[in-house]
Amino acid sequence: MTGSGNDFVFFDARDVRPDRVTSPEIIRAICNRYNGIGADGIVVLEAAVLAADVRIHYFNSDGTPADLCGNATLCSTALSVMLGLARDSEMTLTTPAGLIASRVINGEPEIDLQPVTMIRTGMPIDMVAGEQRMGFSVAGIPHLVILCDDADQVDVEGRGPLLRRHEASGPAGANVNWVSPMPGGHWRYRTFERGVEGETLACGTGAIATAVLLTAWGIATASSVTIRTSSGRDLEVRLTPTETGYAPTLRGEGRVVFRGVIESIQGAAA
Repeated sequence: MTGSGNDFVFFDARDVRPDRVTSPEIIRAICNRYNGIGADGIVVLEAAVLAADVRIHYFNSDGTPADLCGNATLCSTALSVMLGLARDSEMTLTTPAGLIASRVINGEPEIDLQPVTMIRTGMPIDMVAGEQRMGFSVAGIPHLVILCDDADQVDVEGRGPLLRRHEASGPAGANVNWVSPMPGGHWRYRTFERGVEGETLACGTGAIATAVLLTAWGIATASSVTIRTSSGRDLEVRLTPTETGYAPTLRGEGRVVFRGVIESIQGAAA
């Protein structure tokens, strides 16, 4: 599946035991774009119990588990309806980052994430030419957000690794997002993603963190912020102010590209 170019290999836990496809070695092999299928991550959907319709198990392409991935959750919402795990009008997904309400509207998935309350409008990190402001927020996972002159001119692969592991972001590090204005009030952003350890074409939680910082800085004033991804598709972020931060809703693509059978991965049957 793809969510604005952020791509994932999905498994239905009713058909595939999660332990068969979630070891770090198997994940890295599946996500390998040369000898495997190729993806930014692996997702296993499991019919949940109690408060949720579906449980999401998400793993980065390096084999590490992650609490949340916005675009994977958009894709999970769309696929849950296709697989008959939930209704399109409203569903509840459970993740390590908490419960998420979601739905499919006119064929497009939309998710309500937990409120973003950890927001820093400045960071003790030296900026380089072309960078104007730097902030931090936790939108399910930690993100650095940098307002810059032109996101398309940023050396993401060169600057990203240093900032991703900067001590100011905490021991686990953070995703790094560069954002610049576009004509018409929209915004262009690019993301260096931890766990992938490189630039991805889109990042849903990064779009949320970016919208939160733009709003906290007083630069974005509308209730809805439209962000252009590197795939050329747009993510829409709606923010509802709370007493301590913002409650975000993310809307974007969640599309099945193909279905198939894995014959073998690096010689191991899967």
